[in-house]
Amino acid sequence: MSRILITGGAGFVGSHLARACLATGHQLHLIIRPGSNDERIHDLDGVIRHNFDLLSETQLRQCLSDVQPECIFHLAARPRRRETPDLSDAMDGMREQLQGLTGLLSAAALAPRPPRIMIRTGSLAEYGSAPAPYNETTREAPVNAYGAELVAATHLIGALQRRLPFPVITARLALVYGAFQSTAYFLPWLITRCLAGEPSVVQHPDDRRDLIYVDDAVEALLHLADTRSSIGTIINIATGFAPKMRDVARLVLEETGADPALIQYGPAGGSSGLRDFRGATQLARSFIGWKASVPLAEGLVRTVEWYRERARLDGSCSQGQLPATPRRDRTGAR
Repeated sequence: MSRILITGGAGFVGSHLARACLATGHQLHLIIRPGSNDERIHDLDGVIRHNFDLLSETQLRQCLSDVQPECIFHLAARPRRRETPDLSDAMDGMREQLQGLTGLLSAAALAPRPPRIMIRTGSLAEYGSAPAPYNETTREAPVNAYGAELVAATHLIGALQRRLPFPVITARLALVYGAFQSTAYFLPWLITRCLAGEPSVVQHPDDRRDLIYVDDAVEALLHLADTRSSIGTIINIATGFAPKMRDVARLVLEETGADPALIQYGPAGGSSGLRDFRGATQLARSFIGWKASVPLAEGLVRTVEWYRERARLDGSCSQGQLPATPRRDRTGAR
């Protein structure tokens, strides 16, 4: 049994990772920011919680000294902020990304027993407008402050790696979806509106997006944590497949049984600026023997099932009675 520490353990991907770690018998510690919504992990037994902000260097160093984790998963991150004229969104993002990351690296390096490895989650958004499919050696061209913040953190790790007593790998994730995801994100937003019979607009139907089911993303993170190979500091966790959002919307309609007239589409050929958001997958296959195994159609079946059950319970149940994560055996998938 290993001691594992997860930052951002109350978040969408972090909560799924926490469940997977508990299922395999690891001793699990979660760092949770005070005031965070913990509905995703309220039912987890055997978790040791540490409630403090990562920007608190004193508490962070004490935690790392006490826990001495063998593996750290650094998932703590806030989503994109609304852009403001005074650039405060960028200033806040850079402070949280870089100060929190540097503090964690320092605390881990100074622990009585430093970790064996640290896995940090980044995003394919770091590549931005670079040609797809994005390769790990591609020069990044972020199109917003969020992507630039992540790139800065990734390269900071690369610059500090020689000074650290443990390897740090940045897993650049495709767009992860599944149970427990906030409806602030496109897929759960569209699913819940279709289930409720409410109209929706897909603004850029011809844009292509690499969508990865959360179970696949978690499996990849665990593979990375077990690696003993030198694979560099960056690896894509993606499917390599990027359907048009028009086709994704049609799959959602099919699974929810909603009236197709509920969804309107933006003009053909229009784009958000990123027409093809897709990651190359060769490095993950070669070095950690991993590839995504849940097809989009099956991932949507599981995800819609969870949101349908949540909608059924909504208004009549407490948070302690949220639906469980989707079943994994509907079509014989793992």
